[in-house]
Amino acid sequence: MLYMGIDIGTQGVRCVVADAVGGVAASKSVPFPRLNRAAREGWYEQSPADWQAAAEQAIGGCVDEMKAGGLRPEDIAAISVDGTSGTVVPLDASHRPLTEGIMYNDPRARELVPRVRDAMGRCEQKLGYAFGASFSLPRILWVRESLPDVYEKTAVFAHQADFVAGLLCGEFAVSDYSNALKTGYDLLDGGWPEEIETALGIDRARLPRIVRPGEPIGHVGKAAAGRLGLSTHTLVVGGSTDGYASALAAGAVRPGSWASIIGTTFVLKGVTRQLVIDPSGCAYSHRLPSGAWLLGGAGNIGGRVLNDCAGARGFDAMDAAAEALIPTGARCYPLPGRGERFPFAHPDCEAFYIGSIAGDRLYAAVMEGVGFAERLAYDRMIRLGCPVNDVIFAAGGACRSDLWLRIRASILNRQIRAPRVVDAAMGSALLAAASQAGADGLAEAAGRMIHYAKTVDPDPALVTPYTELYGRFREDIRKLYGVEV
Repeated sequence: MLYMGIDIGTQGVRCVVADAVGGVAASKSVPFPRLNRAAREGWYEQSPADWQAAAEQAIGGCVDEMKAGGLRPEDIAAISVDGTSGTVVPLDASHRPLTEGIMYNDPRARELVPRVRDAMGRCEQKLGYAFGASFSLPRILWVRESLPDVYEKTAVFAHQADFVAGLLCGEFAVSDYSNALKTGYDLLDGGWPEEIETALGIDRARLPRIVRPGEPIGHVGKAAAGRLGLSTHTLVVGGSTDGYASALAAGAVRPGSWASIIGTTFVLKGVTRQLVIDPSGCAYSHRLPSGAWLLGGAGNIGGRVLNDCAGARGFDAMDAAAEALIPTGARCYPLPGRGERFPFAHPDCEAFYIGSIAGDRLYAAVMEGVGFAERLAYDRMIRLGCPVNDVIFAAGGACRSDLWLRIRASILNRQIRAPRVVDAAMGSALLAAASQAGADGLAEAAGRMIHYAKTVDPDPALVTPYTELYGRFREDIRKLYGVEV
């Protein structure tokens, strides 16, 4: 049996085909030709046609690689798709996009957030999160009020993962309860709250039918099978958000396990037996198929700024130069734009840099700054009463840097374990593998399929100086942003 996971990320699509013990039979990554197609400055949009082209190229590349290795596409039992959380696109009755995809980091609906929060206050209190500009429900309200002609033609508001899954199986009006959380889906009662319709005027019939992650949706359609070389016997199953899938890929599937995912942005997820409420709404819980909860949050900070620092020199060269510079003694919060949502909420804060960051020191300081923000997030979880084990699982592109892993382990003063396959696509492959199993299917699949390639312990020479710098970093956050951390 083989399982395909498809990750629709910010920068492109990655497809992985894995076997029942986690061996990678094929993999392919395809970047998007343009990361932002918005005509208005400050908005963020991507083309669903770009999502489709990249996804189909990635799938086709995997199928070709499988065939070259003597494997058959018919052996792919199931496919699951993850996408960026909060990204949404209106589709007409023929499943054609009526606008570009409105991305998770698009701020256009910010002014509508208070209205959404007033309408959905009961749901916020019940589930322990606060609607923000990164949520899809305010964007749907924006479409209804700013683009009424588009709204009237909309048959379903699809999340990014829903759209790509629909291209495979023809079911575009089906989503999973991970992606649906930011659209207002009630994870406890299992339905769309009536306030979406009565208080916001959004027709719930235009929202997708919801399944659990890993639940079968349909088989690959004949057209998609013929176009991509897949089999019509292959199931397409419920997917998730990219952060959810990355946490699964790292190993956060059992109560007490925690994962840090650092790619373009930073995501933290940990498994709790009971629903944990963060009074600030910064941290909130998804739900696992087992019924346990996946607590955490997603920030705007992450590896994006590090990409800019590395430039043409590349990460290996920059890592080699930075190794002699740590600890830098500098403190920074390297936001790529305005506003933060986790591990604290501040809509207007901007990056700060304190201390010398000349030359290669900037690159090293940014790695440290993201590490300090990561520790801030875990300290928040501890204050909420969640135990944090001495081992942290890690995923995302940041795991490719051994130096960054050592910096982070030393700041956290905890061991970090990075899996052999660090991509969200592997988390989606896990959901595909668990699709026909019972409540413990995901944990069982993870036990077979996740293997750790790197184990990094705190560096004794760095723990003490980073502990001191972290204390000053927290004071910087309090003074410059006016938030209690």
